[in-house]
Amino acid sequence: MEMIISDGIKNTLNILPGKPGVYYFRDRSGSVIYIGKAKNLSKRIRSYFLPSGRGGDPNHPISFFKDRIHSIDFTVTDNETEALILESSLIKKNRPKYNVFLKDDKSYPYIAITDNEKFPRVFITRNRNIKNAKYFGPYINVKKIKESLELLRKIFQVRDCKKPVAGKIKNMVCLNYHIELCSAPCAGKISEESYRKNIEYIKLFLKGRDKKIAGELKKEMQQYAKLEKFEEAQKIKERLDAINALYSGQKIFFGMSGSWDVISYAKDEKENMAAVSVFNYKEGELASINNFIISNTKYVSGPGIISGFIKMFYSGIDNISQKIFVPCEIEDMEAITSWFKEIKGKKIEFKVPYQGEKKEIIGMAAKNAALYLEKKKFEKSSGYSRVYKELAKLKDALSLKKIPRRIECFDISNLQSTFTVGSMAVFIDGSPAGSNYRHFKIRHAEGQDDSAMLQEVLARRLRYLRENEIGIEESFYSWPDLIVVDGGKAQYNSAKKILVQDKLDGIDLISLAKKEETVFCDKYPSGITPGASIDFMKILIRIRDEAHRFAINYHKKLRDSSMTLSVLDGIKGIGAKKKSIVLSKFGTLEELKACRLEDFLNIKGLSYQDGLNIYNSLNK
Repeated sequence: MEMIISDGIKNTLNILPGKPGVYYFRDRSGSVIYIGKAKNLSKRIRSYFLPSGRGGDPNHPISFFKDRIHSIDFTVTDNETEALILESSLIKKNRPKYNVFLKDDKSYPYIAITDNEKFPRVFITRNRNIKNAKYFGPYINVKKIKESLELLRKIFQVRDCKKPVAGKIKNMVCLNYHIELCSAPCAGKISEESYRKNIEYIKLFLKGRDKKIAGELKKEMQQYAKLEKFEEAQKIKERLDAINALYSGQKIFFGMSGSWDVISYAKDEKENMAAVSVFNYKEGELASINNFIISNTKYVSGPGIISGFIKMFYSGIDNISQKIFVPCEIEDMEAITSWFKEIKGKKIEFKVPYQGEKKEIIGMAAKNAALYLEKKKFEKSSGYSRVYKELAKLKDALSLKKIPRRIECFDISNLQSTFTVGSMAVFIDGSPAGSNYRHFKIRHAEGQDDSAMLQEVLARRLRYLRENEIGIEESFYSWPDLIVVDGGKAQYNSAKKILVQDKLDGIDLISLAKKEETVFCDKYPSGITPGASIDFMKILIRIRDEAHRFAINYHKKLRDSSMTLSVLDGIKGIGAKKKSIVLSKFGTLEELKACRLEDFLNIKGLSYQDGLNIYNSLNK
């Protein structure tokens, strides 16, 4: 049965220009349901509406939603590359229902640099949605990348903290400044120009441009030497030596000269999804394997899947490999190559290997993608779907606004008014997301007023949603579907005030009181006790108990830390700075008491007498 084309669409087809551009299909409500780009708008869009007997393709990607297209809009561009750029940004902005979308498996971390800030931060994250951040990675060896980043921070002294107004003199310097891990831009210890120069050096290093860094540092060193500023010249030399040593030791992780990627995919039409695997090689060795799920692929061909993936994934990576091997030729390769040259400043070469080693690796990547796809299908059809049903029951039972896939639970630990702390536990799809857990030191609330403390913790967590701030904690970027607070009606009312005050009415809130496991919420302001044996209640109880455990552990840690500090009090010659140096090496009382005299003598920043005094005081 042929599609009946409306008069509105016919009129649009008659005025389509034969120029490059982007087109938008809208449904009856006016919502954009599909966005595409074309070298020739007239030819491309007309081809969608040709009868199958006259050249129309019944298996075309849009064939399954053609009957939902009510109107067509288009934007003309100067060339195909501009069309590609516009298409990519519009898809990200509008998220049309029938375009393919990329879901990262978050298996490996990236290094992010917040380029939009006055004094950018450098930190490790798995979140690739930080606004205006530049990303380098992914990296397979998490421990190694942490060590390398710490060395980079020691060499270039850039911050990773979230001081609210960097550059204000009133800010106090922190321990990182004293142990030479940060230049304290928050306290005005370094100019913006000098700090930015260090950030650019780190970017060059992460791109594998060690020779350029060496050249720039040598120039600086020579300039200082000519001006007879020998101390500054020596500092530059030490920095140069350190960066050379780090690069030669970590070349496998950062070297780009011999870097290339291999991409392949597996598709399941019935499930309307595909998996893509990316094998990244550096200096001839496999450095990382990343897997991704692509949705809305039922009517998309292999070349379409690969093309869509390349545009979505690589546009957000700053240290992109110069060679990328793909399993098939793709239609808009020339436009993609031009686009990447424009936004990345270098030519990216795409190749289809037909024989040899790269062809074999393409096959390996395809098998890996197939296995990953099967894993995701299994998860979808087994445990995850059962949890989803329980979360749906929870939504219905408490009349929540949405199914609570992300639940955040807050608890306060307040033992005899000492070291009062808060905690945030996070469950995603019914399972603990440990990396999203957070601790809070209570700053303002006093005494044993649990409600005031809860309000402080919630306000601090929620301000990230209200102000869209960028923070290191990827957990704080995500909107919770449901907030759970440990307590009864008083705690519920206190938390509600914060949500109303911040106008965050899209988040559901409940409190869960112990003993009877009574729930307080909008539907049941006086409380309801569904029963602890009900499966969705088990999820709430588990996250409440997790938040409580997490708060207690942090409370104990602070108490132990305070005891450790007090042990160092009163030792001759050991002031606040030297205590910080000792605690950066040995953080607990047990570790300190287990130390030999040699351990203290080897700490940089302590004299022989300092080490001896500490050892004697601890071993009286």
